[in-house]
Amino acid sequence: MYKISIIIPTYNPDDYIKECLTSIFQQTLSTNLFEIIIILNGDVDKYTPRIKKIIETAPKDLHISFYTTTTKGVSNARNIGIEKATGEYICFIDDDDLISPTYLTQLLEKANDKTVVISNVHSFKKNAQECSNNFFICKQLSHKNDYINASQFKIRSFLAFPVAKIIHKNIIGDRRFDTRFKNGEDALFITTLSDRIKSIDFTNDDAIYYVRERDGSASRKKIPIKELINTSIKLIMTYINIYIKNFPRYNFLLFLSRIPGVIKNAYCLYQNK
Repeated sequence: MYKISIIIPTYNPDDYIKECLTSIFQQTLSTNLFEIIIILNGDVDKYTPRIKKIIETAPKDLHISFYTTTTKGVSNARNIGIEKATGEYICFIDDDDLISPTYLTQLLEKANDKTVVISNVHSFKKNAQECSNNFFICKQLSHKNDYINASQFKIRSFLAFPVAKIIHKNIIGDRRFDTRFKNGEDALFITTLSDRIKSIDFTNDDAIYYVRERDGSASRKKIPIKELINTSIKLIMTYINIYIKNFPRYNFLLFLSRIPGVIKNAYCLYQNK
């Protein structure tokens, strides 16, 4: 069994995925300690040869599994990755993002089965050397010591996205991404794990997850207002149902904070028109 399973969902990947995988190939962590799981959920015939060609450039002792599915959606792809993972810990990485060389090493150093460890985060457009702090969590990360041993309500922003962190397989257990949603599913998934998360910790600043800013990403696509409203209502009801069915395991204020969060996210997506 590996220490870390890296799960990379990909849909009709551009050249970005080569940059992503190259950054993983260059990790300081020994290659016998982690595996890479790639799940292609787009045009299988067109993109499979491209991905396999990149895999051929990987270090010879690095284990890479490649799966395809005709079912579209990042949530379904991630769920397949979770099922296939053999690692003690899970790291989610998007196919257009990058990680710094010590990313995995530093996450693993502080990881345990009750703590979610979070890396530094920067955003970029063309190359990681010209990075900025446009990702929403960057401001909080500049004061990360204030969030150690804080309440789940205070750390709610860190529990709103699956990337830039390491999560023990026991924390995930049988929980999965809700494939009904195309927006808001990340926060929903991590929030459903919150009853098993006892604390968060942080790496040093040089362990970095680089988020690529691009117009084609899901968070920047135009979504019809009717779809946004229907999805938001369904998402809010899902939070309420999960909390009620599992009371009192979950933190009430954390779940309550998700309702205005869903509304705010819908408004921001509407503004992308």
